[in-house]
Amino acid sequence: MRRGIRRLTLGLGSAAVLAAATACSTSSTSSAPASPAASTSASAASATAAASATTGTSAGASGAASGSCGSLPDIGYNDKSGLVAGLGSYAANYNGYNGTIYASPWSTWKGKTSGVKVGVLIDGLANPFQTELENTLTANLKAYGYSTVALAPSSASITNQLQGYQTLLNDGVDMIILQAQSPTAYNALIDKAAKQGIPTVGVLNEVEDANVVNVVPNTILAMMKVAQYEVQQAQGKGTILYMHGIPGVPIDTDGLNGTKDVTKLCPQITLNDSLVTQFDPSIAKQVLLSYLNTHPQPVAGVIPAGPFSAGIFQAFQQSGKTVPVVANNGLDVGGLSYWIQHESSYKGVAVANTPNGLGTAVTTVAHKMLEGDGVKINTLSIVPPVVTSADLSKYVTIDKSWTLNSQGTALGPASLYVSGSYLDAIFSK
Repeated sequence: MRRGIRRLTLGLGSAAVLAAATACSTSSTSSAPASPAASTSASAASATAAASATTGTSAGASGAASGSCGSLPDIGYNDKSGLVAGLGSYAANYNGYNGTIYASPWSTWKGKTSGVKVGVLIDGLANPFQTELENTLTANLKAYGYSTVALAPSSASITNQLQGYQTLLNDGVDMIILQAQSPTAYNALIDKAAKQGIPTVGVLNEVEDANVVNVVPNTILAMMKVAQYEVQQAQGKGTILYMHGIPGVPIDTDGLNGTKDVTKLCPQITLNDSLVTQFDPSIAKQVLLSYLNTHPQPVAGVIPAGPFSAGIFQAFQQSGKTVPVVANNGLDVGGLSYWIQHESSYKGVAVANTPNGLGTAVTTVAHKMLEGDGVKINTLSIVPPVVTSADLSKYVTIDKSWTLNSQGTALGPASLYVSGSYLDAIFSK
């Protein structure tokens, strides 16, 4: 087997904030179940076959959430495979997932175990999450004995990434791991690869194509759990701020939708989503300071769209206002430092979407496919651990030297991100 890593650089990372936005999200843009995308060739054929077999949609899939304040609503999911219900308790991980779930055309693929070469196409390396994710992917694949070709094109250009995908096909890879910038822009190439017997595994951002096996966090459900905790801590009253990164970016939209699904059940909660940060902690500090200086009423909680909680804590400290529960969405270590230094009095909440945990889940799925284990459905919907002070240190590796000015993304035990039994459940053997 050939071993080693070869990097091809197709462009400079000219959109760092957009790459940061991509670092913890799915690629969907609404909390309502999505309609199946129109895709070509094998994708369309497998989607049609799945739809004709069974269309399974959970009870809440109309998008009409119900429940009492502080509860977790059942939003539902769009299951064209009819297989999610058969996952038992793991079916709950698909609540709110707004991509379409298909039966996988790779369920009978015999895989390949000798001389395997895997292409890794990551959406830029402009932030620590992305770097750690690619490092985990390539290291794990190498440990399995696979050769890897790693590409990191400019995160500003889908065109560059499409060129990168074609480069991997030309290079004769046996599988492609893709962090897509669009849920549909890659379908023609993905279907072309499928016709050649080359599967694509989607990482982090969902791709709306039955030929892709998506391994993606369910951002909407994770943010529903975050909002549920904040509403409960606020006893169902007061103002909660949802702080945008870049409005319209998938992580931002999914986070807001998940937050709204919970807060709309609370008539005495006011959700304010007027603040925009560009996913920049320094801008988050500036806009929040301006808000706090003009709004004397207390803030019951803050939910950021991404990893910029350090700037939020700095704004509260500088304003002299009481610090509410500030969700850490992305494990930025600056924000975690406040939590650690005030652990006796501060009740925090975080989405433990660790890049090494996600990378390990992706490579496990890839390895099982290559071993011919037969993946049954095209989506592994992951609910990243939503942790509080009671279990932060279990899921996140803490460094007490961190400060509010520290940069980077925290890691955690990769084995706790997704259980082995859940990974096994989507395979035939």
